[in-house]
Amino acid sequence: MTQIKRPSARGWDRQNLYSSGRYNKSNGRITVCVGIVLGVMVSFYLFFGYHLDNDDDNGHILSFAQRSSAFLKGQLASSNEEHRHPRNDGLSQDEDGESKSEDLDMGGKSLDFDDSMKELKLAEQSVARERGNVAALGDTSEDFTEGEHKPLQYKFDTSHMIFHKYHKGKSGQVVEEMLMGHAFIFHQNATYGGCCGAKTVKMAAHEELLEAIGLKDVLRFKCPSDFENDHKTRRSIIPRDHYVSEDIRVWTPEYVDYLRSLLVYPPKQHKEKTIVVHMLRGDASPCKPKHQGFYRYLPNFHYQTLITKYMQPDARVIIHTSPKSFEDLSEFRRRGYEVITDAPLKDTWKDFVTADVLIMSRSDFTMVPAMVAKGTVIYTPFWHHSLRRWKRVTKEIMEQTLEETERLRRDVCHLAI
Repeated sequence: MTQIKRPSARGWDRQNLYSSGRYNKSNGRITVCVGIVLGVMVSFYLFFGYHLDNDDDNGHILSFAQRSSAFLKGQLASSNEEHRHPRNDGLSQDEDGESKSEDLDMGGKSLDFDDSMKELKLAEQSVARERGNVAALGDTSEDFTEGEHKPLQYKFDTSHMIFHKYHKGKSGQVVEEMLMGHAFIFHQNATYGGCCGAKTVKMAAHEELLEAIGLKDVLRFKCPSDFENDHKTRRSIIPRDHYVSEDIRVWTPEYVDYLRSLLVYPPKQHKEKTIVVHMLRGDASPCKPKHQGFYRYLPNFHYQTLITKYMQPDARVIIHTSPKSFEDLSEFRRRGYEVITDAPLKDTWKDFVTADVLIMSRSDFTMVPAMVAKGTVIYTPFWHHSLRRWKRVTKEIMEQTLEETERLRRDVCHLAI
């Protein structure tokens, strides 16, 4: 089984001299000299190391020379193919499979977070192709199920254990932030310690949700003080803004593949094909102003359009929502759909991750189960960006949804006051 020790994706970025403001001419000359020396060393490894290290067909830890040589070969090949097959990095798919560009401007931040991950992935796959074991490298698949391929085994730095802070909130948001912290630590190549905070009653509810989707053994509520000091392991806690500021951009394809390989998926609760919908209602209303540029409320029309688009013969439609709704939900019941308003959160998440089609709302509550869901995930654009394997709702449907929302605001909102 292939083991890969990855370089940190963010460690250098946070410590580089340019961002600290201490860069000067003297440091510049030193940097140039160091660069020349490193260049000579890399050239030596590329010339000699690749052939010396490439004799293990079973593949243990990929050597630096293997990764570098494969990366250079991959870059040469991709430069020739670039004009014929443009890359879809940073793109998600619309419902018809066409690549759509994400809104990549978020407060002036660059969204090239996973560039180093893409480069390493290219190198790994180039080496794997030479050995004929591309499948063992865990390529991303929309139809991922357990046992289809052997997941990657990563070698983490066991001498450094990193924890992140516990932030109180609704269970969906708490688990979402835990996964952001877990992903951030993954990219630092360190060992995950846990989510550190004072014990609260709500932690039991959070753990129920984690168990429902097979994450309880992956994410945990632990602090450095919960571990015996062996004088060998360095334990540190990262500030919340380090990983929350990255939002779900830390959920790179590499990380998602790794996380999905750790899950023990719950058994599907229904025998039929299922289309499961999360319909955000409760206090959500079209009469409220936009949140971060989006109306949180999506009208009945939007959900019905997507259900119709993805309907299959004899499919079972299950809608998870709240008893209180701005629009009447009886139209869905008349169509024979199951409208569930009182299910335990853990059962709701089980339905989400095992659905054949999952239709998301504009809510944090569906972000985590959608990330690891087995089936097709339908994403309506909002303040959280899409993962690449999700399908974006088409521009045409979004325009119709906006028209219906504005109609409700114009014709109905004044009556609800």
